[in-house]
Amino acid sequence: MTQISKKGAIMNWDSLRKQIHGTIAIPSEPDFTTIRESMVWNNIKPDRSPDVIVTVKNDEDIIKAIKFAQENGLKVVVHGGGHTWCGLAVRQGGMTIDLSELNESKIDPVSQKAVIQPLISNRELARRLGEHGLAFPIGHCPTVKASGYLLNGGMSWNMGQWGPACLSVEAVEFVTAQGEKIIASDKEHPELFWAARGCGPGMFAVATKFHLKCYPLPKSIMSSTYFYSLDNLREVVEKVVSLGWTMPDFVELSIFLIKAPPELAEQCKKHNGKLCMITAVAFANTHEEGIAALKILEKNDVRCLSKVLNEPSNFEKLSDASGATWPEHHRNLCENQCSKANPTEILMALRDKFIEAPSAKSVIVFCQSTGQQNLLRPQTNMALSMDGQSYGGIWSIWEKSKEDAANYKWHNECTSILKKFTSEHYIGETDIVQDRSRVQQSYSSEKWKKLEQIRKQYDPNGLFFGFFGGIPREKDL
Repeated sequence: MTQISKKGAIMNWDSLRKQIHGTIAIPSEPDFTTIRESMVWNNIKPDRSPDVIVTVKNDEDIIKAIKFAQENGLKVVVHGGGHTWCGLAVRQGGMTIDLSELNESKIDPVSQKAVIQPLISNRELARRLGEHGLAFPIGHCPTVKASGYLLNGGMSWNMGQWGPACLSVEAVEFVTAQGEKIIASDKEHPELFWAARGCGPGMFAVATKFHLKCYPLPKSIMSSTYFYSLDNLREVVEKVVSLGWTMPDFVELSIFLIKAPPELAEQCKKHNGKLCMITAVAFANTHEEGIAALKILEKNDVRCLSKVLNEPSNFEKLSDASGATWPEHHRNLCENQCSKANPTEILMALRDKFIEAPSAKSVIVFCQSTGQQNLLRPQTNMALSMDGQSYGGIWSIWEKSKEDAANYKWHNECTSILKKFTSEHYIGETDIVQDRSRVQQSYSSEKWKKLEQIRKQYDPNGLFFGFFGGIPREKDL
């Protein structure tokens, strides 16, 4: 089967099929639409379609796909886990290289290192490492895959102590735009390594393996949860944020605006069944250390509706809880940021609008600083550009397309409220299709300039789509 390329040559898809161990799919084939839509986790599917989807089996398949794209004038994008809200693994035209079959790992418990392929999920990575008494700063959503998570920077569990996940990436193996296999680290191709830790969907090479620094599995993970009326939101946030600074940095402290659990729904009727939930998760070395760390929240004397204290946990339970908060097979929008603003003012500005949310599944959450330093601190050795005492945002989650208009309207209104409090966006969880300015707002001006310079060095001919290529603006449709 053939097709005319942008260079005027005839693309022979059968020739590509014969070169690789994996598979290819093109729009004329009956299963193409199913394959394309399965590559986007969000149930809002983009109205875009690549010319070909190449599902690879190994690095050699990637090299051959890259060279085929070069020869035929095809732009390239990579499908890792497909968990971006705006479906960036699917572009208009070009080639999508699908890594969905690359999920192997090698773990060395003695050196506390791991080498993983791109498509291992947060839940699965935690399980594999846990078998060896190890841990890694995995992400909160259990189904997110390693590739996009790590390239975006990785807003992780226990971030106050371990830092964002990319800080624990020691090297990345790549296939470059020239079809060459290289390894990027502090010592080899340091510019590419710098870009790989935060470039996310703008990455201009195919990451095939990640070399990870791991940590001893915390011996005592436990959590405390408090529920409060939204009538008391200001007092609650002020006291929780203040207490957070006195807690050790191995406690993850979060403030949610969320649907009340069934047993509290009646008490929250005046707020449409919504409340404030405070969660604190301690990643401690001993049971006693965890108890002492979580006990600090008991100094908050605002009356709570209910609480669960010092509940034993592990990464599997944490994944289950997050999976329930951010369920699969739904329609999603997200506005995510870090902020130096007063968390009380942020949440109070959003409170009344949250009460009006058209979907009971939508949630607002901000993770707060604990210990003596801001949760997110500037790092010169990576592209990730987050600097703030709190991190979080708005997740609009609903089920039916007929509810789109109401949820888009609500989400945009919340986004407008949040805008003045934003320091930087997190490139991994912001919709760069609806507002392209959010890409540059995810980086400091110095890092943005450096990122573009490195892109020109490693992809001088623009083989990879980058942040915007293959995403038509609405006015262009």
